[in-house]
Amino acid sequence: MRTDETDPRTAGNAPAAIGSLDNALDLLASAATRSPSAEDHDRVALAERVVRDAVAELQATQLALTEALIASQDRQLAVEALARINVRGAAGDDTLSLLLDRALSITNSRQVLFFEGREVALVRGDHGDLGAHVSLVRAALEDAPDDAVRAVASDTAVIGVLDPDGATEQHIAFFRSADRPFSTIDVPLIEAIVSAIGIMLAFRELHRHEFERAAVEREHQLASVLAQSVISTEPPPSADVDLYARTVPAALTGGDLYVFGRSTGAIWFAVGDVAGKGLPAAMLMTRAVAACRIAFLTRPDDSVVDVFQRIEDELFDHLDDVGVFITLTVGVIREDTGEVSLVNAGHSPVVFSGTEVEAVKASVPPVGVIRGRVPRVWTTVLGVDDTLVIGSDGLAEQTDPDGEQFGYDRFTELCRSARGRSSTDFGRIVFGAVDGFARGAAPSDDATLMVIRRGRTLA
Repeated sequence: MRTDETDPRTAGNAPAAIGSLDNALDLLASAATRSPSAEDHDRVALAERVVRDAVAELQATQLALTEALIASQDRQLAVEALARINVRGAAGDDTLSLLLDRALSITNSRQVLFFEGREVALVRGDHGDLGAHVSLVRAALEDAPDDAVRAVASDTAVIGVLDPDGATEQHIAFFRSADRPFSTIDVPLIEAIVSAIGIMLAFRELHRHEFERAAVEREHQLASVLAQSVISTEPPPSADVDLYARTVPAALTGGDLYVFGRSTGAIWFAVGDVAGKGLPAAMLMTRAVAACRIAFLTRPDDSVVDVFQRIEDELFDHLDDVGVFITLTVGVIREDTGEVSLVNAGHSPVVFSGTEVEAVKASVPPVGVIRGRVPRVWTTVLGVDDTLVIGSDGLAEQTDPDGEQFGYDRFTELCRSARGRSSTDFGRIVFGAVDGFARGAAPSDDATLMVIRRGRTLA
């Protein structure tokens, strides 16, 4: 890149007797104290010319410095104006064009090109030699793609990288005519302009990502609310069965579910937990809820095994495709007798609290793991003080601030206190005990609880 240097005028043509400005001044001072002789006249005239030339040089230098200072101040003001351009909104090509117009003016360029990838996105200034300039920039980027700022084509072009960490390569190229090449004094200015525009474009890209993220989050929230609304139903009313159900997602929504269905003289129920969290688990949860409701409606007089297999047939292929499973407990209670029959497919905790407290073990793997296994049915008849408690692992695995889990043993022992309490009272006790144990620690998983008792009038 050409280096700008000022070649000062000298008194090189003066005779050796004059030599320098100092000698010329001494001669003039000496002549001023006496009348010069005829032979000194030429030397005095030459000394006077040397002094005049030196003064003229000083004046020229002062003028050049003044002009350079004014130009520097103008450029500084232009850069500050460039930095004040607002790109905080959804700035588009109009704002970018304004930035490039300012850059064109500040650098005294004839053309500025903005590249995205290796394609020209915007052209400012004249359009002369556009094809040749584009080819020149592409070739330069192929040779040295990582150079922040580089001069090419005998210093008539300077190429800078905008936001090197951005998702898309972006470059800006400045062009001047051959008789006005860029020099070393232009480099700091161009680097500052490239940096300022790069920061602005990075901010604009960040704003765009934030806007898109907010839109996705809004859609996520809407989908989550819709998904959660699938299970936000009250248990069916019954004069003979006392029911309670509640689910608390760890996030906005989750993969836990509970479902009720009604047939003549019986109430069907299911509690499940989709592997995973968040919206994906919630979407699978809604599918599982639909499968349970369809099975409860279309097979109300079938055995609990038949209903479970109908649910499994509806869900298995989809779960197998996505590589996810659902732990699920499906059962039915006869309102007149209190007889309960249930199938446990890999779900816990399921606890029967009667004279003794008993954990109801799984008899088949979760839905989506192995198809067609015939489950073993657990049956009992609920007495007046007997309670069937079906939770999800988010309750037993809730941790305190020290990382200790509430635990399945503690949950099973808590179920002993169900005797003599309504399902609603006991449900509140369980959630209160888990919340108290957590002492403000964030939930690690969704928490769901279903409580089934015989009758509504309890001691």
